[in-house]
Amino acid sequence: MKSKSSTYRELNHKSDLELFELIKERNKGALETIFNRYYETLCRFGITYESDLDVVQEKVSDVFIQLWNAHERIHEIKKPKPYLYVVVKNKLMEQVSYQKLKQTLEQAQEDEYYASPCIEQEIIDQEQREIYVRKIEGILDQIPKKSRQIFEMSRLDELKYKEISEILGVSIKTVESHMAIALKTIRNMVVKNKQF
Repeated sequence: MKSKSSTYRELNHKSDLELFELIKERNKGALETIFNRYYETLCRFGITYESDLDVVQEKVSDVFIQLWNAHERIHEIKKPKPYLYVVVKNKLMEQVSYQKLKQTLEQAQEDEYYASPCIEQEIIDQEQREIYVRKIEGILDQIPKKSRQIFEMSRLDELKYKEISEILGVSIKTVESHMAIALKTIRNMVVKNKQF
């Protein structure tokens, strides 16, 4: 039987991809190795998005918990290192977005207190927003599945083409091609239906 230290030495010599494969098989040592390999650098990276170190450390730790819990999908990840960086970035951007949303809601409540529009106008505005959302969803539904995924990663998740190509394991040209398809579909739908 191997000693614990020799097992960890063996794991340390494995590539990130090999460790991800072992995590898929529920190997806790592999998760611990990936954690030790990237935790500090991911925290350093995270500080560029969030100045509160406690929040950064919590979000980075969440990424590793998420990795362990999503072990069935690990085979989809072709480039582990960029994947970890992008997930950390997204988690921290969610945090920033949440804080902005909270401030916006607080400001909106304050504004509403001082200048509350009539209830009829609120209902009309809400209906207009719902119509607008349905139109956008209808257009997005026309985009081919892979192109829509890449479009959403680019426009909603604000990932760069290079990051998308690394996460999905495709070339940048493929990402560009799918984006062109998505944008052309949107343009055609808007013109065809005079949506907006």
